[in-house]
Amino acid sequence: MDEAIRWCAPRATLDAPATCLRTPAFQPRVMVDPDRFNLMDRIISSRHHALRGSPPLSPPLSGRERLQGGRLLVFFPDDTLSDGVSDQVTRGFFDEHNVPPWDTWVGMFREDPESDTQSADYLIAWVPPVFLESVAYGMLVNPEQCIQWLEDSTTMMAKRLKDLTAP
Repeated sequence: MDEAIRWCAPRATLDAPATCLRTPAFQPRVMVDPDRFNLMDRIISSRHHALRGSPPLSPPLSGRERLQGGRLLVFFPDDTLSDGVSDQVTRGFFDEHNVPPWDTWVGMFREDPESDTQSADYLIAWVPPVFLESVAYGMLVNPEQCIQWLEDSTTMMAKRLKDLTAP
């Protein structure tokens, strides 16, 4: 998560929501590797290598401070209708399939199949402070609710990361 924040925070701009957090070199190659977890590993590895030599977030933070004013969202890829509405209202922060920009991706997780969540696989992404309002509106117009604030979801990860999002 820290690397996603370090990479995205200085790049987030309302002037280019569709492109500022989609570094071409990190772009997932879906046709090459349809496995979501391999795609996530590639994104994280590419971002990690690009950040080599840059200073870590300092001082080490905890709780809400660790999110640097941003928030975590959860995206359920198997539940999207790909209607493009969230893409339109966020001016491209979400793509036409409701996917958040790949630079913001924190991790891909698989839920316990016995749980009451929407889907087994879900992606967690960090939303920079500058996009909080438009992302909230994008979630509001998303009828299938495949994008939610992590703390509002019923995922196991939401329960585990409660200390990061608690006031």
